[in-house]
Amino acid sequence: MDNKFKVILIAFSIVLITIKSFSQAYRFEIINGDTIPVVDMPAVLIIPGIKNAPKFKNKKEVVKYNRLTRYVKKVYPYAQLASQKLKECEAEIKKDPESRKKAMRKVEKALRKRYGSALKKLTVNQGKLLLLLIDRQTGFTTFELVQELRGSFNASMYQGIAILFGHSLKLNYEPNGKDWMIEDIVRKIEYGII
Repeated sequence: MDNKFKVILIAFSIVLITIKSFSQAYRFEIINGDTIPVVDMPAVLIIPGIKNAPKFKNKKEVVKYNRLTRYVKKVYPYAQLASQKLKECEAEIKKDPESRKKAMRKVEKALRKRYGSALKKLTVNQGKLLLLLIDRQTGFTTFELVQELRGSFNASMYQGIAILFGHSLKLNYEPNGKDWMIEDIVRKIEYGII
């Protein structure tokens, strides 16, 4: 009888401890005579078009995606800055259309002074990625922007130099096509996932 009493006492103690710890972690509501636990769960953000982990065909694509992630994190702020400065410049031109060249040169000089050395340190692939992201942010290719801001002659000259090195300023950003990885990474950055 003594052993049965000890077993019952231990079982009762375990049940009390479990109930006490369970009641501290959860709230209860009584609905129609039934006690129902209420659990607060964290909010889940559902973002259309974002995959947590894209599926890759081989290890080479995984390495490419990880490298692209590093590059996008590095150059995306510059693309955002370019978009912001373009909007500021357009607003200034709307106020005084005759001061167009003055406004453009002012913005260009400020950007060169502040970010020129950092942009010179970008690799060729990072520079190409920056051109694509500028197209994404502004809706204009880099060639169109240079043509608008500096004139057709300068745009053609820069395009010629780019072609000599195997590149183009007329790159179009295709978020649902060849640039799907970049779009996936940028959207994750915008939503704070990475």
